[in-house]
Amino acid sequence: MGRTSGEPVLRLHPERRSPLIAIPALAAGPVLLLAGILDPSVTALIVGFGATAFAARSLVILNCGVTEAWPDGLTNRLAGRQAEVAWERVVRFVVVPTLFGRLVQAEERDGARISLAAPRSGLIMRSPGFGDQLNELTRMPGGGREPVPVQAPEPAQAVVAHLVQSALALGFMGALAMALLD
Repeated sequence: MGRTSGEPVLRLHPERRSPLIAIPALAAGPVLLLAGILDPSVTALIVGFGATAFAARSLVILNCGVTEAWPDGLTNRLAGRQAEVAWERVVRFVVVPTLFGRLVQAEERDGARISLAAPRSGLIMRSPGFGDQLNELTRMPGGGREPVPVQAPEPAQAVVAHLVQSALALGFMGALAMALLD
């Protein structure tokens, strides 16, 4: 399924508003690391390292990530890795709630999944076009193929994910406040 010429039918990039979260987190992470070293604090070290790693990965995905739909399949580039899958092998798209939002995975016939660069929706910066992009992507298979079905998370799974996300956000803000006030 190598690409030699032409343009994809659909090209999706991660939400461009996400740097509004990633850049401040990238700035706060090293500050917390330094605070944790100067005034020994395991909490500041852990939160600082986590914020730095999360922000750096988010910025790499924003800069490099792209999902392309071609007449014969998908091409996906996410943080330096590229994957291709033919439409015949895609069983469904799975919406996965994560600690930091939602992402979509293409599930293959053998059960393997490819995490797509887009559509994605963040924890704080919700992507207003997430559903529209997903619907457009499901209709892409050409050659008389049926649209690809979508598996959304169960309501209970979504509630648990939101509770965990809220607890993490409050914990992060509390750790940040304690590290900066000490």
